[in-house]
Amino acid sequence: MLHKTSGIVLHCQKYSDTSLIVKLYTKDFGLQSYLINGTRSKKSKTKASLFQPLSIIDLEVTHSEKGELQRMTEVNNSSPYQTIPYQIVKSSILLFVNEILYKSLKESHSDAELFEFIKNSLLLLDIENRNCSNFHLYFMLRLTKHLGFYPQGEYIHNNSIFDLKEGVFKNSVPEHPFYLSISRSNQLYTFICGSFETINTIKLNKLERKQLIESLILFYQFHIIGFGEVKSIAILEEVIS
Repeated sequence: MLHKTSGIVLHCQKYSDTSLIVKLYTKDFGLQSYLINGTRSKKSKTKASLFQPLSIIDLEVTHSEKGELQRMTEVNNSSPYQTIPYQIVKSSILLFVNEILYKSLKESHSDAELFEFIKNSLLLLDIENRNCSNFHLYFMLRLTKHLGFYPQGEYIHNNSIFDLKEGVFKNSVPEHPFYLSISRSNQLYTFICGSFETINTIKLNKLERKQLIESLILFYQFHIIGFGEVKSIAILEEVIS
């Protein structure tokens, strides 16, 4: 049976001389892998360029609960990016967000709210014409709400410490070293209170931004099994001041 759905490209790999296996986060089926035949041949109507990182596509697919590899019969780029491919900061953020999502998304069942959050966030990044240096920080923080480990606890200004292992704000220092200082905890809470429309007003210098993103990565590592290292952070830190 054929189904129409939307998907966000997470990973693409060569399968044969002319075919690809594409991992997508779909609106109706969650995380799925699709075998796409003939995309790398000159005569194919489905071009491999459709499957760039975090491309948002409309597709027609077959779906089986038993199959590990699904089939795609039709695909179109539903929302081509207008600025991301041409701006080094935005394209670096996109690659970083892609890696975060690839390491975080595990479930092969529908979560339309999560799909819409990711899709709308990417489209906001594309149309943003102000400073977007804080986008990835806010995105990671908001994503934890959908993944089930959003920061908890009572926050008291200039008196709270965020425990990365337990995921809560505390008013005393934990017995382990994995926590944010009071000043860094204040910055984290500023992002919690922010929105995509206001995060550009949060002032961080390069060192503060580096420390906060490294802390968020550690936060993910504590709460997602097998999350591992994030390689694209090095590129991001180079291009964002």
